Amino acid sequence: MAPLLSLIIPTRERAHTLAATLATAVATTSARLEIIVSDNVSADDTHAVVTRTGDSRVRYVNPGSRQSMCGNYEFALAAATGTYVIIIGDDDAVIPQALDRLMDRLAALSEPVIHMWPLHIYDWPSSGRPASVAYLAPTIPPSELDLKAKARDVLQRGGWKYYELPSPYHAAIPRAFLSGIRDRTGRVFHSTQPDVFTAMAIPAFADRAINIGSAVTFNGRSAKSNGLGFVERKARVNIDRFIAEYGDYRFHPSLPTGVAAAANMIPDAILLAAEMFPEVYAGTDFDYGAMWAYICRLGFISHGEVLARRAELQRAHDFSLVRFLSLSAVHQAAVVRRKMLNAATPLGSLAHGVPDSIDAFVAVLQRDFAPAA
Repeated sequence: MAPLLSLIIPTRERAHTLAATLATAVATTSARLEIIVSDNVSADDTHAVVTRTGDSRVRYVNPGSRQSMCGNYEFALAAATGTYVIIIGDDDAVIPQALDRLMDRLAALSEPVIHMWPLHIYDWPSSGRPASVAYLAPTIPPSELDLKAKARDVLQRGGWKYYELPSPYHAAIPRAFLSGIRDRTGRVFHSTQPDVFTAMAIPAFADRAINIGSAVTFNGRSAKSNGLGFVERKARVNIDRFIAEYGDYRFHPSLPTGVAAAANMIPDAILLAAEMFPEVYAGTDFDYGAMWAYICRLGFISHGEVLARRAELQRAHDFSLVRFLSLSAVHQAAVVRRKMLNAATPLGSLAHGVPDSIDAFVAVLQRDFAPAA
């Protein structure tokens, strides 16, 4: 039978974490799963790690020359044959039983529908720090998301909460929707942020998504990932190198050139999608004051630098200082609230220690935290 789902794992010189990620993926029992590992010309033993799985559902592909992240995503997607696509990172994981249940659900549908889920966040051991659970997502009732309304709301918030929209990164997206982006724009992944761009582009091709309420895949943050770099204050070097791989890339003309490139990454992807798909976004203004409040929250620029550059920002776009300051207070409150919620999350058996590898962590999740059938 043709694959129902293509699980894509772009990778680059993270053979150690990739081995654990693949272990979780091949533990899925469905025969209608294909697992595509797209190796961005790694110099380590990535190919051997893939070969050692001994699983016929796993396919190794290699573009032959170093690609940007978007380039490797594009190359990998071209190899996919499934009705649905999920992309995960090479330090992320699959919850095998949950993926099998999801595939049963997808197979029963009369037409393809986007499915999404809440995400745990697992931090790999790094810099002498043991593994930890950054966030254990609770199981919630299933719900339906109005994609167009949510996408316009993200624009009005200056990009905040874009991550509440589904993209192929940790959501099951009908491949036909991604092909629609390619047919319309020449490729699927634009900007330097493939997940952000596709999250904002997909609402042009779909009206709704179903949130099943419990995790199927989830994020891992390892020593080489930007995600953990944010926590350990090492992200800027990684991000600058990452952007440099896009060559002479130019951010959206409404964004200032004098700030760190990292500050422009997310807004650029959102603005680009909004211009490409006016049928969704026409008449909805992007809030630049809200944007800078959110970018400060992410740590890509400081509040002090925004204040010092406010004249420059006002020349670049419609920047409201009052709006920036008021929403900065909202973000600070949101940060405090999130820390309190994380601290109050019951960890059960994980409170006594978190496994040092993400596949072992998945085994604990399936044993102790699986939702009731």
